[in-house]
Amino acid sequence: MTTTPMDTDTLSFGLEISLIGMGVVFLGLLLVTGAITLMRRLDERWQSAEKRGEAEALLAAPTIDSTTLVLLAAAAATLVAGRHRIRGVRRMLPGEGAASAWSVTGRAVLQGSHVMSSRPRGG
Repeated sequence: MTTTPMDTDTLSFGLEISLIGMGVVFLGLLLVTGAITLMRRLDERWQSAEKRGEAEALLAAPTIDSTTLVLLAAAAATLVAGRHRIRGVRRMLPGEGAASAWSVTGRAVLQGSHVMSSRPRGG
């Protein structure tokens, strides 16, 4: 079989288009890789800033005193479920006692599972 100039032109055109297409795809992949790397670095920076902010917040003095906290808790409890008596208040900060990840997660699940309604019960 002999090749004609037409076949050679078609073959070179196809090869040229293939190389251009692969180059465009490669550049696109490089752009995606760059965007992912940039997002990862920004996320690491934001995470470290959040950790610093949380550490500073734990070291700062509480902005609400115990009396105000008791009054707010009593008002919320009365609004939600009627009369309640609060006998004591104890802050549960992560730095106090044995606050493992299991206990913190369990406390969050338990507190999040309570459904609060504003209508009175028993009526």
